[in-house]
Amino acid sequence: MQSSELLSQRIETPIGPFHAAWSSNGLRSFEFFRLDRENDWAREGDLPSEAIVLQEAVLQYFETGRFDWDLDKLDWQDVSQFHQRVLRECYGIPPASTLTYGELAAAVGSPGAARAVGGAMARNRWPLLIPCHRVVGSSGKLTGYSGVGGVDTKRKLLVFENEASSAILLVG
Repeated sequence: MQSSELLSQRIETPIGPFHAAWSSNGLRSFEFFRLDRENDWAREGDLPSEAIVLQEAVLQYFETGRFDWDLDKLDWQDVSQFHQRVLRECYGIPPASTLTYGELAAAVGSPGAARAVGGAMARNRWPLLIPCHRVVGSSGKLTGYSGVGGVDTKRKLLVFENEASSAILLVG
């Protein structure tokens, strides 16, 4: 694969299809499927071996509420150092838990940078994998979500994770 070439993968989920774009550096993006990209799909044989790992991680997420992925397998090209710190910290928010934009800003050593954290969340190329749906407004209110379905999808994901976490506690 050439360094600028992106290979595409479509993964079906209970909340709708996702589009994974792979570069020679790793997973470039993993976003809600958009109709304007429908003709971009590559043959599955062209995909890197990590594509199967991603599909399994997605299945696991929808069983357990946990997304297990090595962040070093992401293509961080064109993502600022600040946004990388924010996204990496966001990845560590436990399922069914939330942090405010301000709390996340403080966690990355930039108290008072809640708006900048909001910008990082809005430009998150890996929603679901990096759970920006777990970041909420200062009052705990669900605010902005760029995924398909907006705040309603954010709410559904949090409810799902809460139910999955409760089920695991009852079984475990």
